[in-house]
Amino acid sequence: MILIIQIDDKNIMHLIHLSIRDFRNIAHAELASAKGVNLFWGANAQGKTNLLEAIYYLITGRSFRTRQDRETLPWDSPSDTVAIIRGLVKRPESQYEIVVAMNRTQKNVSCNGKTLFSLGLLWGKMNAVLFTPGDLEIVQGSPGARRRFLDMEGCQMDHNYLYHLQRYAQILRQRNALLKSSMDDTDMAESLEVWDEEMASPAAEIYLFRRKFIKELAAAAGQIYNGIADSSESLDLGYESFLGKNETSANREVVEALFKEIMRRSRSEDMYRGNTNAGPHRDDFRITIGGQDARIYGSQGQQRSAMIALRLAEINLMKAYTGLTPILLLDDIVSELDEKRRLHFLSLLDPNLQTFITGTDADTLRGALPVEKTFQICNGRIL
Repeated sequence: MILIIQIDDKNIMHLIHLSIRDFRNIAHAELASAKGVNLFWGANAQGKTNLLEAIYYLITGRSFRTRQDRETLPWDSPSDTVAIIRGLVKRPESQYEIVVAMNRTQKNVSCNGKTLFSLGLLWGKMNAVLFTPGDLEIVQGSPGARRRFLDMEGCQMDHNYLYHLQRYAQILRQRNALLKSSMDDTDMAESLEVWDEEMASPAAEIYLFRRKFIKELAAAAGQIYNGIADSSESLDLGYESFLGKNETSANREVVEALFKEIMRRSRSEDMYRGNTNAGPHRDDFRITIGGQDARIYGSQGQQRSAMIALRLAEINLMKAYTGLTPILLLDDIVSELDEKRRLHFLSLLDPNLQTFITGTDADTLRGALPVEKTFQICNGRIL
């Protein structure tokens, strides 16, 4: 057995109680969870993923399945229905009660009774690594899927990264609004230069974090991949940033200057297209197996192994960055793997990590993991 992380009881966080009301098909649920492995099993379309989605709301204030909060309310519910998710989180030196309440038009998030007016204030209260069948998009999908992967993990690990990402996104929206306006070209060019000065600092900070994180992720994921893949081919990651050939620079001032020069050179094209065509919002990272692009040349098995390696590497990095062991959310992930990869994957999980895992075959999962608590889910009811 390969243990991915060394567990220290002083550095573990736990979700010790969960309450859900009027969230998707879960009318009402109360459960006290075990500190180890919690198994939720049942037939398809009974509400297993809904339960993990509710927990994810306590971590990020949003869904991993939809951008529209109103879609999480029961489809046939009255217009004044309010979905409420409440969780009690125990950390080594503190305890948080997090509450997310949503209706069709508004959402309120609070921690220990105090309203959080920005979701950024919620991030880091409870950290988690989420596995879903859709994770293959990280390997197979568009650059946007890989950027979301970087940003979701980076925001949990480093509040400075979250701040710079939010600042950059705010300026980008304003810059794009200017590009779409009817302002005279000369005046627009002068205004764009001002916005580019403002964007340079957060753009550099985003680049520097991603550059470091991808390097660390590549080292951790490469080692894990070697333990679960059938072949001797190595897994590697490469950052493809807005700096292009200059992306080896780790100096903040140099990156800012390069960013401003890139924005100056692309200004005419931006004005023509009405959109910002260069910057961290276009970055990507390359996943290679044996030196070949895994998205194009990787087999299904290789791609799934790469995805698992990336997610497991997150556990290492999240512990390193925050000093706290995250919670694991595993949504029917074993059904996506053949028996050999399933056994390899489950052997890499430390049973002391608090884990919430869903599946249709309780016996198989109980045979592979030391399950502490088992819950059956039937038509939104948790037994």
